[in-house]
Amino acid sequence: MTAKKQQTEKNKTGISDNNNDIDIYHIDVLDGIRAFAILIVVWFHLWQQCWLMPVIKTPALSFLNISEINLDFLPRTGYIMVTMMIFLSGFCLFLPYARHSIYGNELPSVSLFYKKRIARIIPSYLFCIIIVLIYNIVTHAYYSSGFMAKDVITHLTFTFNLFSDTNEYTLLNGVLWTVALEVQFYIIFPALQYCFRKKPVVTYIVMNIISFAYIIYAQKQGNSYLLLHQLPSYLGVYANGFVGAQIFVGISKKIKRDNYIGLISLITSLSCIYVYVILMKKLCSAQDINGWQLHNRYYLSVLFMIFILSTAFSLSFYRKIFSNHIIRFFSTISFNLYIWHQFVAIVLKRHRIPEYYGDTPPNETGDKIWMWQYFILSVVLGLIMAVLATYLIEKPFSKLIMKFNPKKRLKRKSHSSGK
Repeated sequence: MTAKKQQTEKNKTGISDNNNDIDIYHIDVLDGIRAFAILIVVWFHLWQQCWLMPVIKTPALSFLNISEINLDFLPRTGYIMVTMMIFLSGFCLFLPYARHSIYGNELPSVSLFYKKRIARIIPSYLFCIIIVLIYNIVTHAYYSSGFMAKDVITHLTFTFNLFSDTNEYTLLNGVLWTVALEVQFYIIFPALQYCFRKKPVVTYIVMNIISFAYIIYAQKQGNSYLLLHQLPSYLGVYANGFVGAQIFVGISKKIKRDNYIGLISLITSLSCIYVYVILMKKLCSAQDINGWQLHNRYYLSVLFMIFILSTAFSLSFYRKIFSNHIIRFFSTISFNLYIWHQFVAIVLKRHRIPEYYGDTPPNETGDKIWMWQYFILSVVLGLIMAVLATYLIEKPFSKLIMKFNPKKRLKRKSHSSGK
């Protein structure tokens, strides 16, 4: 193949040797954005337990009339980053199909899609359920064997978030509701991506009609916690993820990196962060935080889409914040960090670690030394659990699942029986 033909082939598939071209296969900043989103969620859950306020006194800035820097709004609204995580899921899931639409790349098979999802989710998820269940049995945490059976069965079928008792009072790690939501979306994703590729505008409108209709219904029901985090309310977020992936691949085909585009993108990305800060401060003062979430979920996903796209096209020094060795490590363990951090924090506090005396928890008495000890210990142990679960459970079992090929096994059996 001549050099000209090789370059033509690369252009068709979106692969290029030009450093100014935009990589549509690995979007470097997504690692960091995912990691930061999960770290903010972790911060929120630890803040719930220890009440450690991120308020920094700044006497050196008194001449500017700034006595303190108050970042309290970040952990207090950290749960909003779940919407970012779900948007990222929709974006990344649809990315291969966006490449097919624009470059004509080969479509992933439905079986391969499900195989990858199983390999990514199931090992860590089952490991968590087993360990937490054993802990609950040993500590006699369940008030009845009937509820324990329902809790386990609904978790194994990814349906526990559909029932008010297991949704609100589960003892198998409350953060797993997002995993159930994701698996429910995976089931319908192949049909949705097909419809979106064939009729993108119609599919986008239908997904959002369902989402907004559900949100209106949920708000009329009083915004119960059961209705707050159901799949229909997130369909608009997923739809914007599809759109974001399509826009990214489309723009990447038409432009190359340069300082002018990078500067505009950088300003846009920083502006998105500024808008997010304003919105989170408003959320802190909202009387009905569930209603605020439902009402603004779609608009937040649009803001996240603009942020991700502008960050991806920004100047290299800014992208390095979201793409470096440290942040990629946190991205690698992020799923297990998300799974384990809250359980670790709750177990520590339940068993009075670090030790405290009396009936009132130290966070309620304002014991800053205990707050810091508890916070640091929760972070360290959460990270240790995440690393162990990632490298001893997730990665080895994921490789086994991806290597498993039932067709080859059947062929080997048929050959051996033929002999």
